[in-house]
Parts: sequence; C-alpha cells; structure tokens
Amino acid sequence: MRMEKSGNTAKVLLDQPWVPVEISSTLFLVKVSFENTAYQLLISDLDFVWYESVDTNTLEQRAQELNRRLKASVVSFFQQLCAIAQPKLEGREGTDSAATFSCERFQDGLTLHMKSELAGVPFYWRFSCSPASVRVICQHLVRPFLTISGFLQEQTLELGALLKRKDDEIQDYKENGAVLSRDRLKTELFQQQTFNKLFFLKKLPEMCAVQDCRGFTREIQELYVAVTTMGSRQKRKHEDNEGTSTQVSQEVSKSISTQAEQAQKTPSEHFTEEKCKEEGGRTQSPLKNDTRKEMTRNMGVSSMATATQASSQPTARPKKKSAKGLFR
Repeated sequence: MRMEKSGNTAKVLLDQPWVPVEISSTLFLVKVSFENTAYQLLISDLDFVWYESVDTNTLEQRAQELNRRLKASVVSFFQQLCAIAQPKLEGREGTDSAATFSCERFQDGLTLHMKSELAGVPFYWRFSCSPASVRVICQHLVRPFLTISGFLQEQTLELGALLKRKDDEIQDYKENGAVLSRDRLKTELFQQQTFNKLFFLKKLPEMCAVQDCRGFTREIQELYVAVTTMGSRQKRKHEDNEGTSTQVSQEVSKSISTQAEQAQKTPSEHFTEEKCKEEGGRTQSPLKNDTRKEMTRNMGVSSMATATQASSQPTARPKKKSAKGLFR
C-alpha cells in the first residue's frame, strides 16, 4: 500500500510521534492516525517497519468479514475501533482492560489481532501490515531523526558555550573578592573536549547495550513532532512560493508577447492607426484590421508603380561643348 493514496491522512500520520507500545511481550514503536472512517498504521521493532492504510470500503468489508453477528454501519464500527484500539496504539493509559492484543509475524508482513466486546457480542479486528516502502521509512524515520540529531548537536554546542561564559563570570566574582559559602557547590572549569571524551566513555556503552524502543522518551517524542510539523510547513511554503513564481513568469511572458506583437507592426500600419485616431471625429467607426491591411497593400503598390514609372523615363543628357583651338 502506498502512502500517496491516503491524502490528508498521510499528513496527519506524519505529525504523530513514535510511541513505545508492548504487544505480546514485544516492544514496538507505533504511529497511528484515525481520520474520517479511515486509518493508517506504522509499526516497527527496530528490525523491520510495517505499514497499513485502510479506507472506508476496506474498513466496511473487513468489519463484515470478522464480525458477522454484528449489524451496524461503517461509522459505528469505526467509532468502536477507535474507542478500543486508539488508546492502546497511542500508548495512553486507561486502555480497555477487556480488549486483548496479539501479534503474528509472517515472512512478508505483520498482523495485529484485537479482541473485545460490543454490546455483549465479541468484536474482532485485524491490522494486516505489509513491509513499508523505502520512501515511507525515509519520510518517517531517516529524515526526522537526522534533523533531530543535528538539532541536539547544535544544542550541545550552545550549552557548552554557555557554561564557558558562566565560568568566566564566576572567575570575575572571585577576582573581586567573592567567596563560595558552600564548598559542595564548587565545580571545575568546563572543558568541552574533556567533557565529550568522558561522556562518550561512560554513556556510549550504556546506550549501545539497550538499543530498544524505550529510548524514545517523551522529550524525544515532542521534538520529533516539532521537527515533522516544521518540515510540513516549510514544504507547503515552498510549494506556495513555486506557485507564485510560476504565475509571475506567466504574466511576464504574456507581457513580452504583447510587446513583441506591437513591435512587429509596419510603419504604414502605425501611420494608418494615427490617421484614424486624428479623423475619429469625422468617421463613424474605426477602421478594421482587414481594411488597414488592404490600405497598406494599396499604398505599397502605388509607391512601387510610381518608382517604376520614374525609372522608365529617359533622362536628358547635357550637350558637350565644342572644342576650340587645334581641334576646331
């Protein structure tokens, strides 16, 4: 299934955070979006990523297939599904204790089974997820986490610079006679390289040993949502700017074409138009384009005839003076 077919629901899913959810003793990262009798689901165990997109028609067919004893509209089925599955998949407390979830892995996908009750009758649902495409993985995992990594690095540099200024401030206090009242508050001067080296030696093995979904804390979730939301805004702004640029280019091209058409007019046409404007008071209606073109052709023919007639007449040659002197 492709995310491009999901329309506005795809944007809503992108803005959702990854939430740790435990199903069948397995901890997953889950993103889910329920909108207008349709939903999208992304789920990962950090080894694979699976995806499902369900529209209204698929929702109705699956509800009838799994719940033959229940007769209800697709809207009622969807509301019941949201009431039971959404709190669980969003990692919120207060999940319906009567609902049970289980997962089943296949070579080409992952299926989540849900069982609950509706008006005393068993209510079943199945999330049939297939492997996510590379585009979906890049959109929801790679690009956001690269941005988050760069942001946290910049934040670390800013905090290091702030600590350096704090050390300079404390040193200035000491040089002017200030004395620390409690020795336990005394700290060493902050050295960025030394701190990074010790931090890596201490924390990096711990982080590499865990490597599960528990590291996706509430703070990281909030940062993830901020990154994806800002990315969506920037994309829409870029698309709007491209649309404006295209419109301006079309207007400029239209203006240039108009100027070129005016520049192609012959001097005779300009003369005819000016003459028509001057005689506008005496003329009942302006000359049409065909009339102007006919007059221009007639004027051209008359000019050529006059020039030909003038060239055909013999020219008078001056008489030679008789020579005097020896040749008379």
